[in-house]
Amino acid sequence: MSIPPPDGAVEQPGFGPSRARVLAALRELGGPATAAELAGRLGTHPNTARFHLEALCVAGVVSREREDRTVPGRPRTHYVAGPAPGGSRRSYRLLAEILAAQLGTSAPDPGGTAARAGRAFGRAAGAGRRHVGSDLAAAGLVVDTLSGMGFTSLPSREDPDRIRIDVTSCPFLEVATQHLDVVCAVHRGLMEGLLEATGAPLRVASLEPLVRPTHCVAHLERAVQGNGHGVVPAPTG
Repeated sequence: MSIPPPDGAVEQPGFGPSRARVLAALRELGGPATAAELAGRLGTHPNTARFHLEALCVAGVVSREREDRTVPGRPRTHYVAGPAPGGSRRSYRLLAEILAAQLGTSAPDPGGTAARAGRAFGRAAGAGRRHVGSDLAAAGLVVDTLSGMGFTSLPSREDPDRIRIDVTSCPFLEVATQHLDVVCAVHRGLMEGLLEATGAPLRVASLEPLVRPTHCVAHLERAVQGNGHGVVPAPTG
C-alpha cells in the first residue's frame, strides 16, 4: 500500500516526494527500523531507502543508532524519526556555501573537482541498483534521484536519441547563484555517476544552468557503443 507523505513534508526545502514517503513510513512505524525493513514496507531497494534515510539524518529529522549485539556479527543500524532541530537546514546551507566558496578559491580546477565529487556520490547512490537497460528507465532514475534531493524534474524526449530533463526548485539555489560552476558541476557529476553505476544506455550530454531563474536543463543522450559513458567535461559556467 502506498504511504502518503506527512502534511507539509513535500513542501520542506530539500524534501522530494520519495524522501517524504520514507520519512512518513518511519514515523508511522513509531519506533526504530532498519533500511531493509523500510524498503520492504515501501517496495523499494534497501540501498535506496538507506540513501534517503542518511539524507534525513543530515537534515536532522531522523537519528541513527547501532543495535547492541551479544553474538558475533555486524550490528545493524536502526533509524528513528524525530523533530528537526531549529535552524538545521539553514546551518547546512551555510556549510554548503562555505565549502563551495573554499573550493572555488583554492582548487586549481573547481569545476572538475566538484564534478568528481558529484560523480563519486552518484556512483554510491547507484550501487546495488539493478542494471538499467532502457533510456526511459535511465531518465526515470535520474528524475527520481533528483526528486529525492528536493528538485522538481520533468523529462521529455527531444529526439529518438536524446532526452531533456527540465529541473526546477533547486534546494541549493542560494548557494548556486554565488558559486554556479561548483554547484552545477556537482549535480552534473552526480547524474553521470548514477548512470555509470547502473550501466544505463545514456550519458549526460550537457547541463544548462539557470536558463531562466530557478530553471536548469539537462540533456541526456545515448552513450556511444564501445566508449561507455566516458568522462564528459563539466560546464565552465
